[in-house]
Amino acid sequence: MLINRLLKLFIFLIVFGGLIYFFVTESNKEIEVSKLPTAIYGVKKMVLVPNGAFYVDETPVTYEDFQKYVEAGGTKSRYWEYETYNQPENPVTGVDWYQAIDFCDWRSKIEGLSPAYKLTGQLDAWGYPLWELDSSANGYRLPTEAEFEYTARGGLEGKSFPWGDEFDPLFANYDDERGIMKGEWWRLSKVKDTPPNNYGLYGMSGNIWHWTNDWYTFGHTKVLKGGSWGSIDPIYLRTSERSYTAPSNYNYDIGFRCIRPVKDHQSINPTPTLNLKVPHKFYQYQTAHYENPIQVDLYGEEFINRLSQFIAEYYPNSIYFQTKIDEQEIITPKQMAELIVEVTKECNIHPLFLVGIMAAESGFGSVSFPRWYNNPMAYHWENRLMKNGLPVYEENPNRNQKFKNLRDGFIAFCQGIRRDIYFEAAKESLDAFHLIYVGYRADEWMNTISKVYKDVLGIRLEPNYPSENVGKLIYTDWLTF
Repeated sequence: MLINRLLKLFIFLIVFGGLIYFFVTESNKEIEVSKLPTAIYGVKKMVLVPNGAFYVDETPVTYEDFQKYVEAGGTKSRYWEYETYNQPENPVTGVDWYQAIDFCDWRSKIEGLSPAYKLTGQLDAWGYPLWELDSSANGYRLPTEAEFEYTARGGLEGKSFPWGDEFDPLFANYDDERGIMKGEWWRLSKVKDTPPNNYGLYGMSGNIWHWTNDWYTFGHTKVLKGGSWGSIDPIYLRTSERSYTAPSNYNYDIGFRCIRPVKDHQSINPTPTLNLKVPHKFYQYQTAHYENPIQVDLYGEEFINRLSQFIAEYYPNSIYFQTKIDEQEIITPKQMAELIVEVTKECNIHPLFLVGIMAAESGFGSVSFPRWYNNPMAYHWENRLMKNGLPVYEENPNRNQKFKNLRDGFIAFCQGIRRDIYFEAAKESLDAFHLIYVGYRADEWMNTISKVYKDVLGIRLEPNYPSENVGKLIYTDWLTF
């Protein structure tokens, strides 16, 4: 037993002046690493890590890679229609953990491998079906936190970043613009815009947070690694840094890459044949049950606690929990929930509508320019106006608007949404309402708002449900109109 444990930590044998690496799999198969191909090519290129235990995607899964999944019948990622995101060489985002593992299982099936995930029959904390890893499977899966960190370091043990201890802004895409449009990367960058690490892997620091297989808090949140284009400081891009979010969450800056464990020599084909016709039940954004929506006072302590838990578990990387903005001091998720309830009560707006707008427009302040101006709702905001100068406090048709603090921004939004043009639109569906408010079709905007209502209180709000009087879910005094 002791020998096997040592073998799993790797055995180094000197042969003809060189090193041959062996390791023993969980099923006690001895693998000679030198006999494994250094790269395999299926849906995308994968690289063998030096210890030989697994292959890892050379880059994060891109929109071009994800297109194959979509063409086979898979659900589009949530930002699929956003041209600035959906570029072939950009990492795909808008994918929750459950869809990421569905991609893994589909990828396994088309290569004739055993899928790595299976349903448990249980639900997570937000009402979504739980899946668990089958460690005996030889198919694709997400990396563990330790595997991601090992591959990110690229052999540079003890270093802060994949390239060394000194941070270099040319090596990672993060939010050094701080609300000013400059440089080439103001959202996602292409996966190979930055140099690879010593293992030949791209994008291990910055650009996107990566889903991992590990729980941060079981049933509630999964570990994220890597930092993203929304990260406001290089500390979030360090290889040791970790974050988290609910597995049912998706965001503008969360993507993934796959690994494939080495179980034996025979199953590793460097150029596998892909059977794109293989049957697979694709993920369809399974939702919490609507049969028993939570009945609660929207302005009471029970709701505030529920909302603060949602904010804490879905959006821990909101800028307002990390730094002071103008006169807005750093706050906690609980304080954010209290402020939202306080302002929406004053203005007779459903608090989840304000939360949904923030989530849809800026990932609840985790990305975007407007968040730097206490405007995570992107109220009176168009990126094209940045060429006219920085935002101003006063309403100006030629400039974007900023606010001294979140309360001022929330009040301006809530009062603005009570204009007659929106009241009239709210007599119809959310789809009709959003065409007036947004000004163009934006399914992802509606889907995100719907998700907030669903996840927090189990309320069914969809583009065409209810088919009329959606105002009753936007305005708390709707019956008086």
